[in-house]
Amino acid sequence: MGIKCVIFDLDGTIAQTNELIFESFNYIAEKYTGRRFSNEEIPSLFFGPPEEGGIRKLLQLFSSDNKVLQNIDFYVESAVNEFYSYYEKNHDKAKVYPGIKETLSFLKHKGLKLALFTGKGKITTSITLRKLGLEHFFDIVITGDDVKYHKPFGEGIKKILDKLGLKPDEAILVGDAVSDVSAGREAGVKIISALWDSYGKDKVINLNPDFVVYSVDELRELLCNLVMEVKDD
Repeated sequence: MGIKCVIFDLDGTIAQTNELIFESFNYIAEKYTGRRFSNEEIPSLFFGPPEEGGIRKLLQLFSSDNKVLQNIDFYVESAVNEFYSYYEKNHDKAKVYPGIKETLSFLKHKGLKLALFTGKGKITTSITLRKLGLEHFFDIVITGDDVKYHKPFGEGIKKILDKLGLKPDEAILVGDAVSDVSAGREAGVKIISALWDSYGKDKVINLNPDFVVYSVDELRELLCNLVMEVKDD
């Protein structure tokens, strides 16, 4: 396996943003539907498309206000903008996992291409990369706004491979979720499941990803070994 590119997921993999996402979503849910959702419910019910798709689904399924339902596009736009505002204003609650920046620097130093494939939309992706000082690491960024078929489909990974002129066996995906494993499988790339902050560890493990790591140190060691194997070949 001649690895030339490492593709990273964002939330829960390189950035500790899951709690901020859940909090931002519940801010909107409480305001527009009068209810809150658990950390388990939010991914299962609303994750997949970017924020606009999740919020539209929220209002359509859980709002009892006829005015909202009859003017759904207007209220979705308003709610999405409020989500963005809340997310950015409270972004100090998010952090880069310790050791991630050093790992990204190591991979860049080794001459590998780095890509980001996230289900987030462009706006929240840009906020997180900018706020956490991660923008300069990635050669290509594919968000949920850039694909028709979101995770668990592999369209975003295929776009990355096409843009970089790479074959599936020349890239490896690092992600924390079931959807990452599914997307990687569909695109034909090897998968490293990063489970230091995954909200579905058992389900991920049951899918038998190619590699499983439980800390950033383990990830860096694994990637170092894979890169060295290529050089030895």
